[in-house]
Amino acid sequence: MEIKNAKEILERYRQGTCSEEEKSWVETWHLQQLKESRYTADPVDIMRIQEEVKTKIDSDIHYNIKRIRRKNQILKISAVAASLVLLLGGSYFSMRQSDKTAIDQGALQQADIQPGGNKAVLLSSDGSAIQLSEDSNTILVGENISYADGPDLRQNFGTTSISEAPIFHTLQTPRTGAYNIVLADGTKVWLNAYSSLKFPSRFDSKERVVELLGEAYFEVAPNKKQPFKVRSQEQTIEVLGTHFNISAYESESTVTTLLEGAVKVNRIANGNSVLLKPGQQSTINDDTKQIELAHINTEHALAWKNGYFNFDNETLASILSKIERWYDVEFTYEKTPSQKTYIGAVSRSRNLSAVLRALEAAADVKFKRTGRKIVVTS
Repeated sequence: MEIKNAKEILERYRQGTCSEEEKSWVETWHLQQLKESRYTADPVDIMRIQEEVKTKIDSDIHYNIKRIRRKNQILKISAVAASLVLLLGGSYFSMRQSDKTAIDQGALQQADIQPGGNKAVLLSSDGSAIQLSEDSNTILVGENISYADGPDLRQNFGTTSISEAPIFHTLQTPRTGAYNIVLADGTKVWLNAYSSLKFPSRFDSKERVVELLGEAYFEVAPNKKQPFKVRSQEQTIEVLGTHFNISAYESESTVTTLLEGAVKVNRIANGNSVLLKPGQQSTINDDTKQIELAHINTEHALAWKNGYFNFDNETLASILSKIERWYDVEFTYEKTPSQKTYIGAVSRSRNLSAVLRALEAAADVKFKRTGRKIVVTS
């Protein structure tokens, strides 16, 4: 694709008339491929395009603010991505033009798969279950459990007298689902796809304890007299008042990212512990079972909460596992995937076909889809 065609795509992007595929091209970048490129962008053009793309995205966000609030999808894109538009158009697009039809043609004729949204079920220890509304995205725990923007889920659901023990509930999201909750103490929790959070109707003991399986972002209400703890499959997090993200899926390493405050990560198996500072991330190593620390850009850990995928030196297998949960699809491989890592981002509001095209362009792979089963063919 010639530079002038890339500029035409950018113009259509600004006007809001480009296709889903073109949007994904604009919003996705791949630094490894760029290092191999011989094209050098004009710094003046880079600065101009940064402003143009940022203005377009800001305009879209304000225009769709009501829909975005309801679905908790806030589109973000870094200045790095914006700065690469011309470079991608001038060099990378020309290398990939022949791959435009890489996705199996039969798959293109299938019904596209929509992205996930507000989906969850609320389970109670009394055996009841309530399918939560997709028109809301947050529930509040108090004397009754209610939607943040609506009535009680059920009259007297989850209530107990002060003399009775608290009732335990579980907020559970399926694949393609995400939901938010404000606990009885005011702690806010954002729950990602295929996750569950067990919590009491009120916190009566000396500690506030919840149990997590999957991924969630926490903004803990401060209370020095009643520490907050999050238990997951491999660790317990101890906090007083702070903001952090935990990814604790069964088949993946447990990763904790701290944004504000301080948390103590306790390894259940051997009693080891570390104290995290803002901007640090702990990972429980699957081989050594030790807690490893790293300084990271916290934006990557919170990308899912803010409405987009943001991959920071991740393998293809890691990237596809996140896509599996959000679109309820299953990837298989014709051959063992490489350990090459990738950097990039794409909105979680895109249909699956647009995300796959973006990955094909960035990761030099091809996909063959049959329903919700997708084979990685190269």
